[in-house]
Amino acid sequence: MCKEDEERITNLEIKLAYAEETIAQLNEVLTSQQKDLGIMENHVNKLEKKVVELMENSDIEDRPSRRPPHY
Repeated sequence: MCKEDEERITNLEIKLAYAEETIAQLNEVLTSQQKDLGIMENHVNKLEKKVVELMENSDIEDRPSRRPPHY
């Protein structure tokens, strides 16, 4: 194998090492984002249930028929 081929292989190995490191970092970020998204979805579901519960328990008569004075 000539010196030029060895340099090309070495350069490819370096690029591959950087690519593998980048993929590992992206995987960590993606895993973290998926975890955060799951937590946020859980919060949204709880809030939706609370809003429905509040709407079901409120009477239309309880709401003021006119705007408050600060409008």
